[in-house]
Amino acid sequence: MILFLVRANLSVAMGIVLVSTYPDKKSISQIAHVVVEQKLAACVNYTQINSVYSWKGKIEDTEEFLALFKTTSKSKQKLKEEIAKSHPYDVPEIVEIKMDDVSVPYMKWLEASTLRSKPKKRNHSSKRRNP
Repeated sequence: MILFLVRANLSVAMGIVLVSTYPDKKSISQIAHVVVEQKLAACVNYTQINSVYSWKGKIEDTEEFLALFKTTSKSKQKLKEEIAKSHPYDVPEIVEIKMDDVSVPYMKWLEASTLRSKPKKRNHSSKRRNP
């Protein structure tokens, strides 16, 4: 019910969390500042984690930084492109999680803090003109 109310009041925007990992604090801090300044994300949370994974036939056990980029459905594609373009990994993790249940005040803040789609200009060539 809350999600319906949020969508009805906010032009059908949906909250999105993009998840990624970074090799160090410097790289995530840089991209976090860029995407928040450009209003591609309202907020970026990051914290140090340990990751165990297979890479090029070898088991790796490394420290990384997990990043949660909070955005909207209207800004997610540009944010994904910016993450992919600037990411230091050969194969960056970019995972999208849809916010199914979010408070109205938080959703309003999220949408106000990110880019909004600008309405497309209509082609008025089919309008009748006076001779």
